[in-house]
Amino acid sequence: MLTSATLPLLGSQPPPALPFPLLLLAVLSGPVSGRVPRSVPRTSLPISEADSYLTRFTAPQTYNYSVLLVDPASHTLYVGARDTIFALSLPFSGERPRRIDWMVPEAHRQNCRKKGKKEDVSSFQQVERLENGRGKCPFEPAQRSAAVMAEVTVLIPE
Repeated sequence: MLTSATLPLLGSQPPPALPFPLLLLAVLSGPVSGRVPRSVPRTSLPISEADSYLTRFTAPQTYNYSVLLVDPASHTLYVGARDTIFALSLPFSGERPRRIDWMVPEAHRQNCRKKGKKEDVSSFQQVERLENGRGKCPFEPAQRSAAVMAEVTVLIPE
């Protein structure tokens, strides 16, 4: 049985030394964590409400508007489409945008024709087989996409 004389008294021994990296982390983490910007949540609107805020832009014979880049310094929105790049001044007031036609060289077109590819396609994705995904593909309203990869087949619900 231990007596009180054999137990160390509180405060009689110095506290154990903290390892240097842990001490350094504790000192530096305070100022660093104060500089991290907070995340701003995204806002969503029903399309019926958003139409009053939006200005629509289309150009004849231009398809696949898939690349967008905003340059805040010049107040310009660059829109990449099939064979074309547009530069729209912000805020967009409906004026005619600057346009650069970026055509594919004829040698590349001929090379694609030799491979059996056609120019008059609306989508550049090759669809090998369509299959009804009803009952195979779950739908979750919170997800942005309802496509599922099952083995090698992509199932897209109707």
